[in-house]
Amino acid sequence: MSYKDIYDIAANLSESLFPCYINCFRDKAFDKIKNSGFPDFKQEKYKYTPLASIFEGEYLPVNPYEWKKPAESDFPEVSDAIKIYTVNGVCINNEIKSESGFVYGSLVLASRECEEIVEKHYNHLADNTDLPAALNIATALSGVFVAVAPGVETTRPLMIINIVDSDSNIFSQQHNLFVFGENSIAEIIECNIGISDASTLTNNLSEIVIAQNAQVDFTRVHDKGLLSKHVSADYIRQYEGSSFNHSNIIVGGGLVRQNTEVHLIEKHCYSNLYGLVIADEKQHVDNYTFIDHAAPECQSNELYKSILNDKAVNVFNGRILVRPDAQKTAAYQSNKNVLLNTGAKIYTKPQLEIYADDVKCSHGATVGQLNEEAMFYMQSRGISKSTAQLLLMSGFANEILDKIKNPEFKEFVLSRIEKKIRN
Repeated sequence: MSYKDIYDIAANLSESLFPCYINCFRDKAFDKIKNSGFPDFKQEKYKYTPLASIFEGEYLPVNPYEWKKPAESDFPEVSDAIKIYTVNGVCINNEIKSESGFVYGSLVLASRECEEIVEKHYNHLADNTDLPAALNIATALSGVFVAVAPGVETTRPLMIINIVDSDSNIFSQQHNLFVFGENSIAEIIECNIGISDASTLTNNLSEIVIAQNAQVDFTRVHDKGLLSKHVSADYIRQYEGSSFNHSNIIVGGGLVRQNTEVHLIEKHCYSNLYGLVIADEKQHVDNYTFIDHAAPECQSNELYKSILNDKAVNVFNGRILVRPDAQKTAAYQSNKNVLLNTGAKIYTKPQLEIYADDVKCSHGATVGQLNEEAMFYMQSRGISKSTAQLLLMSGFANEILDKIKNPEFKEFVLSRIEKKIRN
């Protein structure tokens, strides 16, 4: 079944699921896809990860009314976290809850029970010209809604566990909306986990609104099987005095494409983007980031790292735009990569586009191997070669892992990375 068939199914189901203020976006988004087609290698943004052949494949749609409840013991344990589960893109929390400062649940329910918030923000951040995003807007039938009221400091982290579990080649999507009110403080943890051996395709989209002086920590880990294909986009808008820490850690997955776009639209915003890729075999990982400095006196820091083995491919395409009115901007971007053999490949393209004259900006990239002198030093003191490699790789990764705020979740991520490195 093609994406065109999936759109026809979604168009019929959406009327019973969502109100018209959401469904009104669907036809226009789908027309964009029909007129433009999916990106191939000729489009710079997708040069190394053309998506046309992926999205035009044959997949089965997900029925939003059918899902299997997961066994919680199979997934990472964060003892004090509030948990939301999605299965094949369908949010299974069938009520809107208020707990520990969060209002959360299914976007389907929130579109009616929290209509004022959802209508104000839904599809106001997403890039409708990006074809995977347009397809999500046209056909997604579920998603997660999270809101934190102004002045609220949440007392527990909120953990979203997205599970892909199917014996068939399914195409799943979810459209998430996060709204953090003025002066609020919150921590979000997201896990993308695959327990399916089928060739699955996921196309997720998240819109994240961070109001004045809000502080948000957002950590994501992606760990799926080698047959999975995962495309995801985060669209973030920050208002005056807000801070946002975004950590994106990719361990598993056959093909992973992550778009992260941050728009600093009022002064005194702080934004930190951190990424870590651990890839081997024939994994293909592509991170595209865009930080838009549209207001003065904002600061952004961006650090992405990767460790690649076998025939893995990693792509980093990072763009920072400093607009003419964004004076006194401070923007720093770095991409560091370690190749463990000659079969692995890295394509890196850090970019600065500056139209203001009173700024402090830098960018750079490095590609290398493990330090041979350090390896020799440790081996000369009785440490085995494999242990020495593990220590060096762990040290390289720790600069990103130390950004994880929750200690229990950090231990889970460390265990997954160590297992991968040892193999």
